[in-house]
Amino acid sequence: MSYIATLANWDALLQEDYIQEKIVDQINIAAPFRDKLKRTEVIGGRELVYGVKVGASQGQGARAESATMPQYGAGEYQDCTLRTKYNYAPFKITGPAEEFGSRKAFVKFAMKILSDTKEGMRLFTGRQCWADGQGTLALTNNGTTMVAGAQTTLVNSAYGVLWGSLSTNTTFLIKRKMAVQFGTEDNGGQGYQVISVTSTGFTFSPPLVNNVTDAAKVSILGSANLEIEGVLAGGASAAFMTTLGLPSTVYHGINRTNFPEYEGNVINFASALSLPGIRTLRDAIYKRTDDEESNLFLCSTEMARDFEALLQPGQRFVPAVKLEGGHTIIEHDGLRISKDSKAPIAAIFLMDTSKIAWAQPRDPNWLTDGTGIMRVVPGQDAKEALLRWYSNLDFEEPRRVGIGYNIVTS
Repeated sequence: MSYIATLANWDALLQEDYIQEKIVDQINIAAPFRDKLKRTEVIGGRELVYGVKVGASQGQGARAESATMPQYGAGEYQDCTLRTKYNYAPFKITGPAEEFGSRKAFVKFAMKILSDTKEGMRLFTGRQCWADGQGTLALTNNGTTMVAGAQTTLVNSAYGVLWGSLSTNTTFLIKRKMAVQFGTEDNGGQGYQVISVTSTGFTFSPPLVNNVTDAAKVSILGSANLEIEGVLAGGASAAFMTTLGLPSTVYHGINRTNFPEYEGNVINFASALSLPGIRTLRDAIYKRTDDEESNLFLCSTEMARDFEALLQPGQRFVPAVKLEGGHTIIEHDGLRISKDSKAPIAAIFLMDTSKIAWAQPRDPNWLTDGTGIMRVVPGQDAKEALLRWYSNLDFEEPRRVGIGYNIVTS
């Protein structure tokens, strides 16, 4: 006897605790920080405001016995305003996927389709964790204006040569079937689908509608300037935010030009990776925190390769460890070292993961319109649901983040 999957059957399945836990696990795996970050609850809407100390009390000193206490500056605080970003992932089935031989076959099919939704959310979230909220995948690099009618473009890496714009690896964030836009050119809101990708460019469809100036930002359709503010924003300095091309030096409502205490530590290596260079970055953090709580060294596969080449076999005091999600990690000089495929190529990152949190009203959840989760797609023999997540990364103490960039790869 066949099993007919109704909208109610789909709703019940998608709301099972097992499914919800799997989705949350994907977010934990997606974050490159190799730790399950804290969840900071955003109360009242999608905005969190809390006080951040940007200056310690200057009321200490020495004085003569019985002398009058001098005027002094108390601890200085500023309001941090953290706004969550709206991320989503679709779950869609066509009409033929309604009749099954048994409920077991129905569940098996649903889990297979759901894995695609979870993987898409994981990859999208993981990329954003590295970025600065602008949503930049790459920059057009044709040497001249890309004219209307074009269907192919060369690209530079997302942040140019300082991030290691390797001649054979400028498209590592561009994926086939992505819907993208070039700057503000979005084909009337329909975007352009990536058809094929080479090491230095990609083809797309339909043909370009309007001319696009060179060095235009390539972003996922509709995502530009609306994405999660990742490491490049959280750990930046005011000057570095200008280097990134951000519209201001404000991070979560605090202008770093006025309050450098809320900056990260950024060092331009302008050389090959070296142990003294890494120590310089660690010491920059130490001088501002008076401790060595950094517990993670993260980088691209290229930087991980160059780092391993610096070490003698006897210096690997802790063997490589397998982590959840298929990642590996080694330890050297008290730092866990790991790589991530979406990391900027010619840069390294040091951080204290206990001071990074997800700010969110709730865990990822299915959109419901009051009647259920699954809905019939108008004009199609299909049903769909929408997985959504309001969140943003909160780097509570940017002074504990270190960014080393413009590193020459081997």
